[in-house]
Amino acid sequence: MVKILILNWRDIRHPRAGGAEMRLHQIYAPLTQQGHKIVLYSCTFPGCAKVENVDGIEVHRLGNDLTFAPLCTLNLRRWVKKHQSDIVVEELNKLPFYSPLVYKGPLMVQMAHLWRKSIFKEAIFPVAFVVWFFEQTIEWFYKKCWFSVYSTCTQSDLRSFGVPNERNRLIYCGADLSSYVPGTQTREPFILWISRLQKYKGPTDAVEVLEKLAPDFPELRLVIVGSGPFRAKLEEFVASKGLQDRVTLTGFISETEKIDLLQRAAVHLQSSYKEGWGLSVIEANACGCPVVANDTTGLRDSCRDNETGLLYKHCDIDDAASKVRKILTDEPLREQLVAKGYEWASGFSWERNTREILDYLQEIIDAQ
Repeated sequence: MVKILILNWRDIRHPRAGGAEMRLHQIYAPLTQQGHKIVLYSCTFPGCAKVENVDGIEVHRLGNDLTFAPLCTLNLRRWVKKHQSDIVVEELNKLPFYSPLVYKGPLMVQMAHLWRKSIFKEAIFPVAFVVWFFEQTIEWFYKKCWFSVYSTCTQSDLRSFGVPNERNRLIYCGADLSSYVPGTQTREPFILWISRLQKYKGPTDAVEVLEKLAPDFPELRLVIVGSGPFRAKLEEFVASKGLQDRVTLTGFISETEKIDLLQRAAVHLQSSYKEGWGLSVIEANACGCPVVANDTTGLRDSCRDNETGLLYKHCDIDDAASKVRKILTDEPLREQLVAKGYEWASGFSWERNTREILDYLQEIIDAQ
């Protein structure tokens, strides 16, 4: 039995839980069924229980967005002693917990991506500068840590910070291949966009793509799936383009509803400016939905250009519209991308992901 203590800003039940939380839960919850002990420390949220068992994971919630990181730094050694943990896992997202400063035992740092300068496109300058600055400290305090990353782009970023290849392990995300499968429905004339509604995810870019295609495709619509703080501004943007009748914002939907949309959509557009991986790309591939994605960190890993999908020039709306047009009009290309995409997606599973993470954790423990 391995006793694992995890630090992450949010758990799967947090209202603002995202892809990192979903991945963490998919990987570590099955380990509890194998007899391993998983303890997760994360932020509180309104109405939450301070301690809760979630699918076998013992979740402890404390602090808030401002206090959680220092609470982790101050209490980590006590928590390790309390739970008799064999290894600590820090999910490093935006602001580090600085585990290496207070804990010298086996430690693995999980990381989806680094923001680098792209954070200045998402947040106001003071906030963006803080995130950018604290990322630079990774080179000072984390260089000798063991890392698990989702993409080759993040591997490269960490190498630039001096993290050696042997401590910089690429472990791709999995996918639920039993649920995400091709449907029997006929493809319908709509572009599907799925993500949390934040500026850097590029929802306005998707609206602009529709605007460029609308004159030539009078029945084409855009369905935007997800919730988040950018919704009000997105609604204003849609209205400013006069596209209210052709853009649907679904808000949060169930997994079953999302799969249904992927099985019916003409194309899945992933316009995020930066991603750790791009799970929705693989899920679309598994459902037989053609993919067009931004050529950026993470997405160029999950989407293989001209093989499993089409990449467009980074944040180039004209090129994005051109690539969606190809999908809509070139049937042989579309069929080729769907076939190769399905083959690509079939290589990913959460079971494999769980197995690879456990092997890596044991390797780190043995090397200590």
